[in-house]
Amino acid sequence: MRTSHLGIFVLSVAAALTCARPAHADIVTLTPHERTYQSTFGSFTVGARDETINRIAPLNQVGTTREALATSTVYARVDGIAGGQIKTGFHVGCSVTLPNGNLGVIPQVYVPTVNASQVDPSLIIIGPNVEVPLSVNLAPGEVKDVPVADKDLLPGKTVQIIVRDYHIAVNQCAGPVSIRQYTYIYAKSPETDDSGAVFGDPTWL
Repeated sequence: MRTSHLGIFVLSVAAALTCARPAHADIVTLTPHERTYQSTFGSFTVGARDETINRIAPLNQVGTTREALATSTVYARVDGIAGGQIKTGFHVGCSVTLPNGNLGVIPQVYVPTVNASQVDPSLIIIGPNVEVPLSVNLAPGEVKDVPVADKDLLPGKTVQIIVRDYHIAVNQCAGPVSIRQYTYIYAKSPETDDSGAVFGDPTWL
């Protein structure tokens, strides 16, 4: 009976991982953030507002894929004789990855070798042309940098980057996916190079 229980457990886990998320949108509105730094040439400010993450069902209908549409406005201002640049993007982290992508549908039927008298056939028939592997290669997750846009700064002017419905997709992730927006400012004067940043609140996909 132990072997049959193992087979049923593997089928259950694989079915859960390959099942798509519900086909409905889930929009999250996040808190604005702003910071002002003092420097040798004066001061500079960086901020982000109007951030929303629209979680959408994956187009491939696979539970190990996450998709979202991100919208936000980021801005920066240099008060002093200095220029520089503003950059924005997202840090995206997956807790458990499938490095070989070997969890899925394969065109053959696979059943573990067991004593037929110990197994109820109705529990191992999962449909034609489907194999669920008994082992899945998992690996510790990673955090990826997803740059979105950058823009040069103008002394004494507030510079903005407006992002609408930026598409983010994460594939082969068997665990939770977290996302966090970042905005960096790099201020440069003839005497000083300075920098700062704001980070959005983390949320999940």
